[in-house]
Amino acid sequence: MAFTALSTTFMFLKAAMNKKELLTTGQAGDGREKALLDHVVTTAAKGNPLSVLNVMDTYAKTSSWFMNIGDDKGPILDKALDKYNPRVVLELGTFCGYSAVMIASQLHNEGSKLLSFEMNPDNCNIARQIIEHAGLSSKVIVVEGKFNERLDEAKNFLEEMNSRHFDFVFIDHWKDRYTPDYLLLKENAMLGNGSGVCADNMGPIMGPADFKKYVKTHPEELETSEFKSSAEYLWWFPDSVTVSTFKLPTKL
Repeated sequence: MAFTALSTTFMFLKAAMNKKELLTTGQAGDGREKALLDHVVTTAAKGNPLSVLNVMDTYAKTSSWFMNIGDDKGPILDKALDKYNPRVVLELGTFCGYSAVMIASQLHNEGSKLLSFEMNPDNCNIARQIIEHAGLSSKVIVVEGKFNERLDEAKNFLEEMNSRHFDFVFIDHWKDRYTPDYLLLKENAMLGNGSGVCADNMGPIMGPADFKKYVKTHPEELETSEFKSSAEYLWWFPDSVTVSTFKLPTKL
């Protein structure tokens, strides 16, 4: 157990030391993302989302750290999805598809779908294959590119889904984009009254200070609960997830 924790910590620090590439490309730079895909395809039961998630968690704990929401914070996302019961969902930050599999597996409404944005083409390819292995390709669309540069994709998706807004948004990409992209959603009326907004990595160390401040200082707009936890696969690293309900301004 202690060796496993040390190994995971080492792989986390290795990724952190390569921060420039991580921030630029969205990958750790050592091939771990492709290795994860190979492991999932050869190990997880095809068409079984829970098996895929369990395999990804085990691999992250025993072989190589990954910036998935993980099994400690995952139940928070699960409960939020159960609360909002969304049909039309947006994810900002696909990475290797862990949270996309988790979200899509909880979409129970007829015709429900997830639109997920990921800037790295290699991550997009990996995520699509993992999502397909989980048997959820029909429920997930992975878009290559940054949300703020592909806003029309989101608008077209909403039109195709015959929806004026997203029922649920999961934010888990670059921290300096949390506030700008949230404001884009708000300004473009992509959030409706009662829409859920879940944000990962809102803890005291790596949390986006501007978005944390925005959430706390706009209770009339975002009714928010914060759930403290540890960071993905690192029991010693404090983190948290916020779950907010968007509220339209009351007309006078």
